[in-house]
Amino acid sequence: MNLISINNLTKSFSSTTILDNIQFSLNSNEKIAIVGRNGAGKSTLAKIICGYEPYDNGNISISSNIKIGYFSQDSFLNSTDTVLNEMKKVFAKQIEIQKELEILANKINTNYDDQVLDKYTKILQIFEEIGGYTFEYLIETMLNKFGFKEYYQQNINNLSGGQRTRLALAKLLLEAPDILILDEPTNHLDLETIEYLENFLRMYKKGLIIISHDRYFLNQIVNNVYEIEFSKGFMYKGNYDNYLSKKVDRYNEMLKHYEIQQKEIKKEQEFIDKNIVGAATSSRAKSRRKKLEKLKILENPKIDNKSINVNFGFNKNTGNIVLNVEDLAIGYNKPFLANINFLIKKQEKVAILGPNGIGKSTLLKTINKLINPFSGNIKYGAGVNIAYFDQDLAMLNSKKTVLDELWDENRQMLEKDARNVLGSFLFTGDDVYKIVSELSGGEKVRLALSKLMLEKANFLILDEVTNHLDISSKEVLERALINFNGTIIFVSHDRYFINKVASRIIEITETEVTEYIGDYAYYLEKKQEKTIKNKEKKIAQTNAYLEQKMQKSEQRKQQKQISQLESDIDQLETEINELKALQHTEAVYTDYIKAQELEKKIQDKQHLLDKKLNLWTELIDE
Repeated sequence: MNLISINNLTKSFSSTTILDNIQFSLNSNEKIAIVGRNGAGKSTLAKIICGYEPYDNGNISISSNIKIGYFSQDSFLNSTDTVLNEMKKVFAKQIEIQKELEILANKINTNYDDQVLDKYTKILQIFEEIGGYTFEYLIETMLNKFGFKEYYQQNINNLSGGQRTRLALAKLLLEAPDILILDEPTNHLDLETIEYLENFLRMYKKGLIIISHDRYFLNQIVNNVYEIEFSKGFMYKGNYDNYLSKKVDRYNEMLKHYEIQQKEIKKEQEFIDKNIVGAATSSRAKSRRKKLEKLKILENPKIDNKSINVNFGFNKNTGNIVLNVEDLAIGYNKPFLANINFLIKKQEKVAILGPNGIGKSTLLKTINKLINPFSGNIKYGAGVNIAYFDQDLAMLNSKKTVLDELWDENRQMLEKDARNVLGSFLFTGDDVYKIVSELSGGEKVRLALSKLMLEKANFLILDEVTNHLDISSKEVLERALINFNGTIIFVSHDRYFINKVASRIIEITETEVTEYIGDYAYYLEKKQEKTIKNKEKKIAQTNAYLEQKMQKSEQRKQQKQISQLESDIDQLETEINELKALQHTEAVYTDYIKAQELEKKIQDKQHLLDKKLNLWTELIDE
């Protein structure tokens, strides 16, 4: 089923065309990524589909009775209700029917009525069909996975901005619209939550459009990629990696056709020029000229390879040991993370992983001497020169121009050299006179990187350095960091970036610090092995517990059986003694028949006694 169909859509801002002749469609169960540079028009297209942004020309067709859910980078939940109650609003119908069922159940229990029972049965069937028995579990799972386990009764307006953004995403996922449009949904999420979101979207049975710079995330979910480049759009089948290879193939194919056509045009033009004046050949030349004039000329294909140019170098080497952290405790008013120990050697590239709020950024600030440790030691190796990238971009002065922000800290440079550096980070012409506070997130990161590069440090401390960067810029930064001969410690939620750059991973949890010598793929492999081992251990412990429980149950059963046997044995011995005493009475030993009957009774009871004694002995031995 075709959910969305867009034809010949154009959109301009002032005199600049952002989207030109866009052809786009989304079918049910289709998962499409929209990719392109920052400013290419990805978010604009998403807003146009949702009806939040007008367009100039073209037409959009959306299937009737289709519910569209939209999450933008600026989305946040504004509510005076509690977290739990707000999520329950998604399932108002289920809750209403649940209350109706409770009323009917009370009526049936109070005064049985066949008509009420029949109504109850019909409504119960509807309740089951709309997920009446699962919605509370869905709410609990979603809130726990998005970090709200301790916030069920918290008022939403008392939460932080990041929490309200995460909650808006969680609520939208619970709503499960027919078309789900997500613009940078992984911002503000830790790795564990991103992985949950990944699995959720992979299993999503409805239409999905994702705008994201997280390549690993896209690879796991989408089955089509729509690229916007030079205001044009083109659809590629497959995931992100397939898109990369098919884009090159498409470019080469287009270039081939263009070059063939140019050769044909040149050949035709030469024939026309040579024969247009000849009496015998003029008509043929004119005919060919008309044909050439009607020919649809192919455009020279181009790839948007305009990108930042970054190269990290340093003036002096460090010793072999760059950083040694011993029994470190970190925090602000009080320590919230302790017993941190690790050693970083020259040229290592170490990624710090852990859930949001665990203290990764605090650790980097402490290593960079911006926060004092509560206890423990941080020892720096010989010749270490640190450069720090703060995810909050606190190194930038919001009131300065781009040029002054770079130049004021590098006054030894000539202005033209400062402008050349900024140009390599895509600040050209009058861009250098922009005020920092007016820059986009991506522009601020590029400016911060230009300053970082000029520090010529041999030890880079990077906190979420890829935030706000488009994919092209990320790839350039990756190559620069891979080729960097110094040492790096960094925090990132971009798994593709981590996998490319990291040579070692340190995972921090509330209880331990674990090291993995390898990239992110190796880390995942070892984590999976650890998970399997823990499951096997838990299963073994459970089996041992059950076996022990069964043994104890069996022992109790045997003890009860022994007690009963002992009681039976005492009773039989008493009865046998009483019967033997009767044998010596005159009434019995003078009556042959009575004596025979009594002897038979004694033998039967003695036989039963022997059986019970044997069983009792066996149980005692066990």
